[in-house]
Amino acid sequence: MMIPNSSKPSLAQVKRLLETLFLITPLAVMLVSIFNFVDTKWLLSRLIPLVCVYCLVFYRNDIKTNWQKSPIIPLLVTSMLAFVYFTLAHILRGDQFGYSRTLLACLAYLSLVPWSRMSPSIMKWLLLIAAIVCGLNAGYEYYMMGVPRVGIATNPIPYALYCAMLALVCLNFILSERQWVIRCLAALGLATTLAALILTDVRGVLLFFPLVALYLTLRVLAISSRHCLFSALVILVSVTSAYLVFQNKIDLRIQQTAIEIQDVASGHYGTSTGIRLNLWQEGLSITKRHLFFGVGDSELRSSIRKMENPGAAVQPHLHNQYIDTLSRYGVFGLAILLIWLISPLLVIKSKSRVGMRLDPLISSIVLMIALASLTDVPFHHTHVVYLFTLLSGVLLIMRLPSSCMDSSDSSDSSDSSDSSDRLSEIKN
Repeated sequence: MMIPNSSKPSLAQVKRLLETLFLITPLAVMLVSIFNFVDTKWLLSRLIPLVCVYCLVFYRNDIKTNWQKSPIIPLLVTSMLAFVYFTLAHILRGDQFGYSRTLLACLAYLSLVPWSRMSPSIMKWLLLIAAIVCGLNAGYEYYMMGVPRVGIATNPIPYALYCAMLALVCLNFILSERQWVIRCLAALGLATTLAALILTDVRGVLLFFPLVALYLTLRVLAISSRHCLFSALVILVSVTSAYLVFQNKIDLRIQQTAIEIQDVASGHYGTSTGIRLNLWQEGLSITKRHLFFGVGDSELRSSIRKMENPGAAVQPHLHNQYIDTLSRYGVFGLAILLIWLISPLLVIKSKSRVGMRLDPLISSIVLMIALASLTDVPFHHTHVVYLFTLLSGVLLIMRLPSSCMDSSDSSDSSDSSDSSDRLSEIKN
């Protein structure tokens, strides 16, 4: 009589494990596959509807629970707002639908999956695996395939952001985790993602990453002169080590940048820097004539093709997320995009009050994308839309350890109790 009774918990645990693995499959594909392996994004676009249908059948009551979670309500609401606005632009004047379609998929996934039934530790391990795979893939592309700028599954610019965001996650784990196994794996992940970031040769992300890493470190650690000194030393050692390992590649890129600046100063705009400046000027000129709603995708492409600079005339966008969005969708479109970008930092404190909570990791991710948007258009790539929306949403829900949260936010204590209740439920 004892054998059947003892076997029941084991079967239930196996079923729950298999179900959990199935539910997080879209996250696994997004974090591990679509940035590293060519033509795998289609798999994500099919897995999300499959998982959503499963959740609608078996966990439809959890939809209300997800919408009642204050940490993700701003992200869900602003995602819906952005979806409606940019879908209308698609319907009325034929603008691209990729951004809206991706937002809809992310919104459905975050809303329908029963996150309260999952352990945050699963997300930790998934992020660590993704960081290590990222570094291994970059090394394979550079040393085995001879790719000069890694990131062939997308292109080097979105891949650089992917590397930077995973590096920030690993740095956060090193600073805030208590388990030495997690911290050791995070150190390995940080080393591999930093190497991958350097191999992308993307100057904008490489320039801004140390600043964001310093911000994250100071936010996680208590502010004191000792911690400031420690943070400065760690970043100095990391940057110096990275420079020594990739000295030839970095020196060549610095020399190229200096030459490009000199060329622009002498009136030659055929270099990468000169092309960007011409594109930004064109975008601002378009904005003056179409301030509120922009000109749309087709008109912007037509304007770019008419530019006198041959290097600029073949570009698909304006290489600045803010100017590009302003030109395409006007002031209203840019305002909606910015609200959506900062929405993971917003928190509903009461029915009539919305505040801001600068969670160290999530605010670092937002800051990284905001700075990278100065020299490129991250959200022109749906890979990055998937990454930002799903990663920030899951980090908010799972409440992974990050730091000293704002003590004035009364919702923190309730979130902590929810997390402990969730863990006890999983153990039971």
